[in-house]
Amino acid sequence: METIKEIYTHLFRRQWPAWVGGITMGFIVVLMFVFGSPWAVTNGIIIWGDNILKPILYPDADIQSPIWQFTALINWAFLLGAFISALLGGDFRISIPSFKEFLMGAFGGTLMGIGAFLGFGCTIGAFLVGFGALSASGLTMMIGLGLGTYVGLRLYMWLLTKGWGTPGRAIEVPVNLQVGLGVILVIITLGLIAFLDKKVSTYSPALGLGSVSVTAGALIFFGVVLGIINQRTRFCFVRAFREPFMTGEGNMTRAAALAIMIAAVAGAVFKFSPLVGILETQDVQDTLSMVMTAPPSVKMMMVAPSFPIGSLIGGFIFGIGMTLAGGCSVGSFWRAGEGSLKNMTAILFYALGGSVFAFIYRKIEPAILNSLAGLYEALGATNATGAKVFLPDAIGLGWALVLFLGFGLAWLLFATWNERTMKFTL
Repeated sequence: METIKEIYTHLFRRQWPAWVGGITMGFIVVLMFVFGSPWAVTNGIIIWGDNILKPILYPDADIQSPIWQFTALINWAFLLGAFISALLGGDFRISIPSFKEFLMGAFGGTLMGIGAFLGFGCTIGAFLVGFGALSASGLTMMIGLGLGTYVGLRLYMWLLTKGWGTPGRAIEVPVNLQVGLGVILVIITLGLIAFLDKKVSTYSPALGLGSVSVTAGALIFFGVVLGIINQRTRFCFVRAFREPFMTGEGNMTRAAALAIMIAAVAGAVFKFSPLVGILETQDVQDTLSMVMTAPPSVKMMMVAPSFPIGSLIGGFIFGIGMTLAGGCSVGSFWRAGEGSLKNMTAILFYALGGSVFAFIYRKIEPAILNSLAGLYEALGATNATGAKVFLPDAIGLGWALVLFLGFGLAWLLFATWNERTMKFTL
């Protein structure tokens, strides 16, 4: 019994190191390439918004299910995992922000939805997975996120001087009640993972994703694990980009840098491995509970058509939004799992803002392409956000890895140097 208590204490009563979150995130998002599509967050969130706004925006259209869609289901499972982890750790409390904090959450979430749509993803799908996909847009997304976070932090600090930092209040929940509910949810979740055999499919030619069907239980497993890891390590990209400028602390930045470097190396191994062909064999598909009706394009998988325009502008807008909202995609999710109403508001407006912007954007994209035809012809782009650039095709695999790892290493070294000197801390 003492051993069980000790294990429980280590797992849920103590915070895990940030680097654990970085390393595991880097591996897991690339591991999910094997399932035909890694977790990209944004598509599933915007589908939530599409369903909410269907009577207004798409009254006669068929909209994908807000639950039984590949990314949307992982998002729900991530929230569940974060909620379970918070309960078992006694971290859950209903955090009610002030009205002005609610407004910042709503505005920040709206900017996140707009930025993520333009960048073909958020800090996960366009940035972390972009590095794993060896997509040039991952690099420009990183630059945009860094600039946006800096501007967002300056804006946030200015708002604080205008009285926008009014604290809210929290409703505490007895720890014993939290732990009991957490144990019940663990049992229910294990049952879903083991016995929910409904097939969930993904298909996105723009991102090189084929029509692949995977058992819902497998996706719930990945989502719950990701939710637990992120909540226990408090892994968050907004902290990684913000803290060097805000407090000078570099732990989360180093963890995020490890994540993108691991993702780049693992992505190169996956995309250029001769073992990739085994995914098309029936025995392996059966083992992974996977059905392929149209296999994914492995080399171009998750290479977003957003280089350099959409990823740079989208990253900048997203960076401002996540700073005001107080969490990136994953950070807002696990904070919502802990009971933060501000972050729940940010996710809601992320969905609504992204859905409305996507509706408007599709109407005006032809006009943008026509008016800037010369620029898009020079870029070789047919999409108003830019072109698909698989960096190994452009400069070779070796140089591509040097570039991706160089960006990650430079970020890590900058955070460490700034932590010691405070040169860039506001």
